[in-house]
Formats: sequence, C-alpha cells, structure tokens
Amino acid sequence: MQLHHVTLFVRDAERSIRFYRDGLGFAIRLDREFDADWPALFGVESKRLRAVILGDPDRQHQVELVTFAEPVPDGPPPGEPATGTVILTFIVDLEAMLPALLEVGATDLRRTTLSNGHAAATVRDPDGIMVQLLDAGGRTGTRP
Repeated sequence: MQLHHVTLFVRDAERSIRFYRDGLGFAIRLDREFDADWPALFGVESKRLRAVILGDPDRQHQVELVTFAEPVPDGPPPGEPATGTVILTFIVDLEAMLPALLEVGATDLRRTTLSNGHAAATVRDPDGIMVQLLDAGGRTGTRP
C-alpha cells in the first residue's frame, strides 16, 4: 500500500496555492474542476469542486487543495492538537523556508530543538492547518 496524497478542504484556493507553491515550493500538477455526486461522498451541498494538486516533481507525495462551488462551513478554530488533528510534516531547509512561509501567510510560528539536536518548527497554513517543518540539515547534516 502507498499513500498517494493528502486532501485539504480550504476556504480560498488561491491563498492556499500561494502557501504551498510559493512558500513550500511545490509545483501545481493539476488544477481542474470536477462534477460528481460530492454530496453523497462528502456530505456537502455542492456537486462541483475544484481540485488543485501540488507536489514535488522528484517525489510521489502530493497535497490536494479542494474548494466547493457552494461554500462549506468553517472548521473549528485552530487549537492545540487533539484526537483527529492532522499535522503535515515536511523536511526542509528550515532557515530558508520560514521567511518564505511567513511572507505567504503562515501564522503561529513555534520553534524548538528536538532531543536529537535537530531544529523543528510548526506554523499554521491560511486555513489553520498545522504544518511541521523538520530541518533537513539538522545538527549533523543528516536527515531527522
């Protein structure tokens, strides 16, 4: 079995594209609208959605941003992790990545050094989804 992608339901696709493309460096692989019985599958009113799939051309993992033609309710406000919380984790050049993410709307920056000596941070994307960033260089130049 292989994880193909993670889907994020977002309020504003353009705002989220800026975060994941311009901030994290993903490329848009697909940007398309689809008509289907989304009410049956997701319990929403809309039969049309826009899917924007972003990914790293050198790797298989992808992030899909989804908006619906008819608005959906806002999710709960961001809070501390609880059961059901999803955190996206990326291995990055932390010092290079943080300014770019803050410029495209990242909020709630938190930083620490892990017990293995590697730097780590979390930010919130424009919809409040927590994104964890592990420094690719780490303390010894190895991956965390």
